[in-house]
Amino acid sequence: MLGAWVSEMERIWKSKSMLILYLFFVLLLSANLGGGVLSGSGNLRFGGGEIELNNLNVPWYMMDGISLVLTLVVLPVIYVHQLSGEIHSGAYRLYVLRPFPRFQIWLSKLLALAATTAILIGFTFVFVMAASWLLFPKADIMTLYGSSESVSVPHAILYSFQFYILFALVSLSKLMFCSAVCLLISRPLAAFIAIFVLSFLLYFKIATNLVVLADPFQKILLALRPEGYAPFWLYSLGIFIVCAFLSFVTWQRKMV
Repeated sequence: MLGAWVSEMERIWKSKSMLILYLFFVLLLSANLGGGVLSGSGNLRFGGGEIELNNLNVPWYMMDGISLVLTLVVLPVIYVHQLSGEIHSGAYRLYVLRPFPRFQIWLSKLLALAATTAILIGFTFVFVMAASWLLFPKADIMTLYGSSESVSVPHAILYSFQFYILFALVSLSKLMFCSAVCLLISRPLAAFIAIFVLSFLLYFKIATNLVVLADPFQKILLALRPEGYAPFWLYSLGIFIVCAFLSFVTWQRKMV
């Protein structure tokens, strides 16, 4: 199992197309931070008005746009490339010949993608935190989203860290959602388009809280309030469990 996981990690990180995607994301992240430095302020898309940017609020504010790009484009491209791409090419037929149960083969691929997701989000957190302390004005207090309460520096740093942890959780739910779709639609481009469209269609037609599949920024901030936001946990964990079940059942039944 460990050997299969290491093999999947090497396949992900040695892919030239993936390295180009990672570089594109770093450039986009840098440009977003540069824009914040030049403007000195920003407007939240979901209320809260204009805020003056400083080293305490930049780490989570910058995710207003970056989380959207990650959730809708960057992460799905990685997932589709590694899942639909190999199913469509027929490479998965070689994997099932390995001396592992079929579910372990699929699990190793999903765990490798989960680890890649955690690395990408962890890098984003460290990169943005470093830039916020080096490039933006220093502050002693920060006002929390949707509240008039001001918190100290340690609390503000913890708040940002918790934001990225919750975003990682939502990203894993997106991974499971993508894995279920990729097993049904093997052509990579078609799978990506289906994931993109369904991410919007589900929250427009089924439940508004399914917006976490497309744009989780506000829902994460609501979950970080002292009173919390139960629908965030219900839908994020619900997507993870339901899609994981569908993914593994479909994989077990997929013809070689």
